[in-house]
Amino acid sequence: MRRDVQRRPEGSKPAFDPAVFRARFVLTKRPDTLDADERERLDALFETRPRLKAAWDALGELRQIYLAADRKSALEALDRFADIYGTGDIPEFSSVVDTFLAWHPQILDWHQAGRPGNGRIEGTNNLLQVLRRQAHGFTNYTNFEARGILTT
Repeated sequence: MRRDVQRRPEGSKPAFDPAVFRARFVLTKRPDTLDADERERLDALFETRPRLKAAWDALGELRQIYLAADRKSALEALDRFADIYGTGDIPEFSSVVDTFLAWHPQILDWHQAGRPGNGRIEGTNNLLQVLRRQAHGFTNYTNFEARGILTT
């Protein structure tokens, strides 16, 4: 979304709108972490670019789904996120909204499961990748399988 807004017509110098380009890192922050200078810069930017403001607000609501204390407040944040998309200001979010609406029971179950991380899965995946790299010398699948049992 930001890239679409910051592009200028072909042949323009510079190719990107400098104000939007300079704000790219501030746009990734949560609203509650902005200092006064950053807030002022964004307010000035949003005055002339309402689509960018709509996208930033939608991203804030998307974050609220995960920051919510319980399933009910997460569902309310999901409703607000879908309402922002429903305005039609940000058609680029259609696949994100469709995915969240299709998977919302599983996404919201995360709040009831004690907010688990995926560290164990990532760690196992890394171990398997190391094993695969080390296995280039094996000619027998049984030996490769035995090495896997020893590694995990």
